[in-house]
Amino acid sequence: MTAASQRAPRKDQVRNRRRLLDAARQAFAEQGPDLSIEAVARAAGVGATTFYRHFPTKDDLVLQLLEDLAGGAREVAEEAAAVADDWEAFRTVFVRGCALDEEGLHLFDALCRTSVQAAEQGQLIATSLIAPVADRARDGGRLRQDVTAEDVAALMRMADSASTPRQREITYEVMLAGLRVPAA
Repeated sequence: MTAASQRAPRKDQVRNRRRLLDAARQAFAEQGPDLSIEAVARAAGVGATTFYRHFPTKDDLVLQLLEDLAGGAREVAEEAAAVADDWEAFRTVFVRGCALDEEGLHLFDALCRTSVQAAEQGQLIATSLIAPVADRARDGGRLRQDVTAEDVAALMRMADSASTPRQREITYEVMLAGLRVPAA
């Protein structure tokens, strides 16, 4: 590896990449993910060539946006990993794992529907954050043995689709009661 290839990206490159991601997030949230690459580049104040330097395809941009949107959920998962009680760790991720606001949740969902690769990436992100606490709770005898991380992700999406915070709270509690192994 040469010294040039080990150098950190220039500040303008970092800034342009961030501008593209921010502009895409806002534009996709407002107009949907069907916008053209040119429209995203224009919204970011850069040319299409700059877009392609950072993201060879629109799908590459979508995958990076999914990763960015998952940042808050990763923080919740890290916090849950430090919780000593298996069930409380699971509950933390279940209730707070979708750390996005309503607009962010809708955008994540819409981006996951843009391609097979995006859907797989969204599923991978969700299960990678849920699996550690689900496995821990299952191994500790607190979570039903027949429930997978994929099942939990689907239930979390259902709960997050409730119309009001109160409905979400009730949905979480009912679902958690059904997922928990009753005390002996």
